Amino acid sequence: MRGVGWEMYDLQPGYYVGTTEAIPELDIPGQHFFDASGGFRTIFPELVGTVSCWPSMLALASTFDPSIVESFAGALATEFKGKGANGILGPGVNVNRVARNGRNFEYISGEDPYLGSKMAAAYVTGVQNEGVMTVTKHYALNHEEAKRDSGSSNADDKTVWELYYPPFQAAIDAGTTAAMCSYNKEDEVYSCSNEKTLQSMKVGMGFQGFVQSDWWATHETSVAQGLDQMQPNALCCEENEDGELDKSFKGEDWFNDTQLDAVSEAAIDASATRVLAAMYKVGIKSNVCEPPYCNETLLTMVTNDDHAFMAREAAKEAIVMLKNEDVLPLSPAKVKTLAIIGSAAAALAFNPNNPNQGSLDWATGDYYAGGGSGHVTAPYVITPLEGISNRALLDGIVVLNSTSDNFTEAIEIAKQADVTIVVGGTSSGESRDRESLSLDNYADALISAVSYTGTKVVVLTQTCGAITMPWRDDVSAVLSLFLGGQETGNAWADVLFGAHSPTGHLPIMIPATDEDQILPSASDSIVYAEGMATSYRNKNFKAAYPFGHGLAYTTFEYGKFQSHSCGDDVCVVGKITNVGERSAQATPQVYLEFPIEAEFPAPVLKGFQKTDLVYPGASAKITFRLTNRDLSYFDGLLEDGYSPKWTKVKRAVAHVGASSADIRQTVSVEVSAGAEMLV
Repeated sequence: MRGVGWEMYDLQPGYYVGTTEAIPELDIPGQHFFDASGGFRTIFPELVGTVSCWPSMLALASTFDPSIVESFAGALATEFKGKGANGILGPGVNVNRVARNGRNFEYISGEDPYLGSKMAAAYVTGVQNEGVMTVTKHYALNHEEAKRDSGSSNADDKTVWELYYPPFQAAIDAGTTAAMCSYNKEDEVYSCSNEKTLQSMKVGMGFQGFVQSDWWATHETSVAQGLDQMQPNALCCEENEDGELDKSFKGEDWFNDTQLDAVSEAAIDASATRVLAAMYKVGIKSNVCEPPYCNETLLTMVTNDDHAFMAREAAKEAIVMLKNEDVLPLSPAKVKTLAIIGSAAAALAFNPNNPNQGSLDWATGDYYAGGGSGHVTAPYVITPLEGISNRALLDGIVVLNSTSDNFTEAIEIAKQADVTIVVGGTSSGESRDRESLSLDNYADALISAVSYTGTKVVVLTQTCGAITMPWRDDVSAVLSLFLGGQETGNAWADVLFGAHSPTGHLPIMIPATDEDQILPSASDSIVYAEGMATSYRNKNFKAAYPFGHGLAYTTFEYGKFQSHSCGDDVCVVGKITNVGERSAQATPQVYLEFPIEAEFPAPVLKGFQKTDLVYPGASAKITFRLTNRDLSYFDGLLEDGYSPKWTKVKRAVAHVGASSADIRQTVSVEVSAGAEMLV
């Protein structure tokens, strides 16, 4: 029920980030958890080069493809197992609320609970099929970093159950072994002490696994409220206001023997049972080593060529083409000279353990992986400059470059090119929020300056989340990748030169201006006054590019869609036809408009389907299967105060289209057995 292996904020050699001690006399192995959702954290300098740097969780969300997530998760689990870890501190599933949140890149839900639910379930399945535990995090309303230790996220029951809880519920339904409570408060009570939120998971969602604290997020011996495991061992010590060492800082004493002896035996048994059940569920019977004797195991080489290939495939699937005015794909018939501009085009990976890279700031990210506990220093990086240049040279295209961010030099080089690619980036990290939604190093101004030359400009963005794009009307094409990992440059090349028609879709809204977002709070009491009206669900927000948007190198035409009963569910069925000249995939989406009594601010995503490759002139059948839960809305809590009541509607309207703002068909949905029901 408590972790070991840390002294102050330093993980000791031979230990895992989350370690529990083995009990050999009972044949109980220790738990060996490691960060994080998107890769094996390179917390020790000698780990760099032994693990893969995968696309971020937000990038994976852009694929709108649970099968990709499940395959990635399985490969990730093998890397963790190879290092002697039997648990992953992930997936991160929080639905984004604040665009400038420093950890948005870690969350596979993007801004939507339905998307997050499908992706979270796939992640849990992929990892646990390999015999590795998952810890779904950060439960529940951890949406800002600057206020995470002091702020209270205050949201009503409908908002949390409709918008923020569904990915956790989906992970639980998929069998996640553990969940991590977060640093922040909810309704003025710390998350890891909050009986209502913790029991909403255990009772309301039917969670059978154990609740683990985020690191040093324990504020009392809250076993009775629902906390099963405190991580890690305590800090000792910081000075209090009187200059004395405060041994209770962040919970040194909360889960010691004395405190736990005061907890009822039934509560202790319940927690211990949950912890053991999680281990037995995935088949953990022994470990190859037990800390502190795991140094050699931790140094095992677990990255390989197969994983590098998978990282490249996932990254190219995650690229979202937002705009294309007949400039892409690139070919020698259209382009003789190509310019590549911007410091982000040649940026290196950041290693927080390298004193030659600046401040040694653990929370600094780069343009391939975000910062903090989710950071993986890439074993190598294929930069955009390298990947695109290598591919261009195969076609005999001359490549010029300027990576100094010097405006004069960039303009002169752009004037010599048929097409100019400008790469802009921004990253973020744990423990702080972003200062703005602008690109780094004045890249917004650089893009504008280059666009004035009259050359065709293609903008590639490598970002940790939403940005503003004040230059979007002045350029010929815009493509986005949310931190694509070690194979970023090769993925760009695959898409830009047409080897892969873009398949990514926005898991977030790209705001038109700084006003079209929810800002981090200046108060410690953070009221979610907007309710469900975030992202595309807020009609007052203007999007530069809407949630779900993503273009391909062809055009799809939507045929007539109809709805009918299919067993206990309702199916919305139709077809789409490739009316362009290139083979491509599409991802039609359905947004359900509920009747007024449901009190939804807008139609909400309730289905998406990524097609196989559709050839020119061919069609693909699309079926959206709407379940009872999809057709129900939150209608209060049951008498226990933890369990939700869901009411099924009698009718709804299905909006079928290519994004939340590009609706091609509306279909009336008549729901059989529409009387009130519990789901």
